[in-house]
Order: sequence, then C-alpha cells, then structure tokens
Amino acid sequence: MAPVKRQGMVGRGVAVGLLMACVPGLPWAALALVVALVEFLRGGDTQFAARDVRYGGLLTGGSLLAGVLMGLILTGGLALASRVVTRPWGLTLVGALLGALVFPAEVLVVSIGTDGAVAQLGTTLLAWPFMTAVAAAQSKGIVARGRRHSV
Repeated sequence: MAPVKRQGMVGRGVAVGLLMACVPGLPWAALALVVALVEFLRGGDTQFAARDVRYGGLLTGGSLLAGVLMGLILTGGLALASRVVTRPWGLTLVGALLGALVFPAEVLVVSIGTDGAVAQLGTTLLAWPFMTAVAAAQSKGIVARGRRHSV
C-alpha cells in the first residue's frame, strides 16, 4: 500500500478555496464551451463561437485564480486567528466570516465572464451562503492538522 501524502495547511486551504470558486464557476465555463462548439459545428456565426470560447477561458482561468487567492486568504486569516481563538466554534466562525468575505471574487469572475448575465450571476449569488458554510465546515481541518505538537 502506497503511503498517503499529507497536505500542509496552505494546501488544504487552497483546496477549499478552489472548491469554493470552481463549483459555481466551472459549470458556466463548460456551458460556454459547449455552446461555442455547437455554434461552430452547425456552421453558424464564428464570432459568436469565438466570444463563447473567450468566455469559457475567462471563467475557467478566473475561477482557478480566484480559488487560489481565496484559499490563501482563508488560510492566512485562519492561521492568524488560531493564535488568538482557542475554541473550535471560534475557528468555525472565523472561517465563515472569511469565506463570506472572499466569495465576491468569484462573483466578480462570473460577472466578467458572462457579461453580467442575470441567470448565471443570480445562481452564483445563491451559492454564496453554501460556499460560506463550506469554508466554515473546513476551517477547523485547515488549521488543526497544520499545527505541530511537541511530544
């Protein structure tokens, strides 16, 4: 059996940030690329297809970048808070607050990548409380396993 490689605190935080950004953003990127492919294959407007490819690229790259930045901010904030906050519910509360504060980065990416389309932007805004709950639920795991206890 192969040994399990452990992630550090930053790795876990970035993974949570990528989850928070990619769950609402990448479905819209996939939809834009599928629409571009269909438009191109049926012999329609190539400018429309090129615009959708650009939107798909913006949404994919923007979501990945926003996810990494969100994860780094989440990890840094939790690392600082863990020095002061000792209760597990306190870290959960800090994680929820940080998650709620960093999620607008993904809302901005979806807004830019879809030209402010109401359905896509509205769905992303509806994901905000759920992604905040994800950050809150994962906050103790990000910090607690990252500490080294002396024996």
